[in-house]
Amino acid sequence: MIAYEPIGVVRSPFTEREGMPLQSVAAAEVHGRVELEPRYAPGLRDLDGFSHLYLICHLHRSMPGDLEVVPYLDDTVRGVFATRSPRHPNPIGISVVRLLAVEDATLQVRGVDLLDGTPVLDIKPYVPAFDSFAAERTGWLARGAERVHEVRADQR
Repeated sequence: MIAYEPIGVVRSPFTEREGMPLQSVAAAEVHGRVELEPRYAPGLRDLDGFSHLYLICHLHRSMPGDLEVVPYLDDTVRGVFATRSPRHPNPIGISVVRLLAVEDATLQVRGVDLLDGTPVLDIKPYVPAFDSFAAERTGWLARGAERVHEVRADQR
């Protein structure tokens, strides 16, 4: 068995999934914060030198679903691993946010696409030299990704 203890929680304006942005790129102006347990504050040293962060979270309001799903940006059944659906067997979310400030054990961030109270498992700096790739293929999303700014989560 694998068990993780959250290091903190996300505070965001979203209390329900329905109507919230699907990805952080669609939430560019949404402010929020990450409130860490105070004992983790020393781990934030030097983080203020980075403009963006990965938040690795437990999607606490998502339940594992079927292995085939209809994703938000499509109307065709797809394999869950070919989607960014929150209904994966292990509901782990990865979100890239802009870091605005580090204040004690709290991070002020922008680009929040997570529900209020989402448990944070880890934080990692986003480093373009390591993390940015020119993708040759984006599968079925090639014809729908440009709609990410207009589509919002629904009851799925």
